[in-house]
Amino acid sequence: MAWQTLIAALLVLACAGYAAWTLMPAALRARLRPGQPVSAGCGGCDGCGSTKTAKAAPGAQPIHIVRRPPSA
Repeated sequence: MAWQTLIAALLVLACAGYAAWTLMPAALRARLRPGQPVSAGCGGCDGCGSTKTAKAAPGAQPIHIVRRPPSA
């Protein structure tokens, strides 16, 4: 009976570890991944460098987002 409890505990720990790894921010995952270079990118996804960067259309202007103070 003890080996069944051990197997169940190992499965629960493996699932918890996988869930934590999947849900943690990509920048933190990149730091924890051994043997992978850490880049100074945005950390928003795992696809850094896998796609070509988009070029802005002629005459396009950047969007500036400003946080408003909370209204009282």
